[in-house]
Amino acid sequence: MKAYLAENWCEPEELVWKEIPDPVPNDDEALIDIRACGMNFPDMLLIGGKYQMRPKRPFSPGIEVAGVISKLGKNITKWKVGDKVMALSWLGGYAEKVAVLEKNIYPIPKDMSFEEAAGFIVTYQSSYFGIVVRAKLQKSETLLVHAGAGGIGSSAIQIGKAIGAKVYATAGSEEKLEIIKKLGADVALNYNEATWSKKIRKELGGVDVVIDPVGGDAFDKSILCTNFEGRIVVVGFTSGRIPTLAVNYLLLNNISVMGVYWNLYQNNRPEQIQECVSKLNRWYEEKKVKPLIYKTYPLIEAPSALREVGSRKTYGKAILIP
Repeated sequence: MKAYLAENWCEPEELVWKEIPDPVPNDDEALIDIRACGMNFPDMLLIGGKYQMRPKRPFSPGIEVAGVISKLGKNITKWKVGDKVMALSWLGGYAEKVAVLEKNIYPIPKDMSFEEAAGFIVTYQSSYFGIVVRAKLQKSETLLVHAGAGGIGSSAIQIGKAIGAKVYATAGSEEKLEIIKKLGADVALNYNEATWSKKIRKELGGVDVVIDPVGGDAFDKSILCTNFEGRIVVVGFTSGRIPTLAVNYLLLNNISVMGVYWNLYQNNRPEQIQECVSKLNRWYEEKKVKPLIYKTYPLIEAPSALREVGSRKTYGKAILIP
């Protein structure tokens, strides 16, 4: 099969396109013929050796895929050859086939395309655990979502609306402000305007929960507009600056700051992953959530597509098609 490999820590343009043997699934794995692969900002960090996980090289990036099962390990009982699935591959998605552990394979909702399914695991589950499990957002509350047109942001807006909360969202361009309005945000704010936090605090009544995949100034100003007993959930730092916190700010309004590293639930709370999948799939079937696809790219164009993802030029999810 064809695949892109990171043979050394590298930039996207240094990924190597080559023919490699098909993966052989072990007893607890299924082989998936990939129909679509979701691209994520961590793919950039992975190939550069800058992510929490530093895989042994060479490896193919690609955290999440959707496709058709073509071979089963002898311990697999839940699936059969020919099943259409989405899966958390962790690595190996920038390829034509990948072997995935049974516990990381999930059903695709009725009428969901492979392209949508390939963009439905990482960002939607991360947002779900941040909003529902960690922050425990209530229907009567207000949610602020930063980078609302991004993968995490677009899924967080939809999840907030599915719960019934009021949702404010930020973005950095007129195009992306229009996108977050179409996603259902009640208020769209340009985070390049210095007064956005003041507007939330003085004109909109503040917010109860913040989902922040950006860090930097977004985090700093969020504290200033978070209500009594509000919760700020840290998801990532796409701004490039990891903020520091003067903890006296937390005392001013009994604010909680918490992190969500969704990967940890895979081993620590696997039953919650299954609950999350069931809930998200049901919301999709009820048309409450729907992955926002920026663009699909042929697999051969993965390096240039990944550069676009890393530069934050995209919105929603970019998808590779083998």
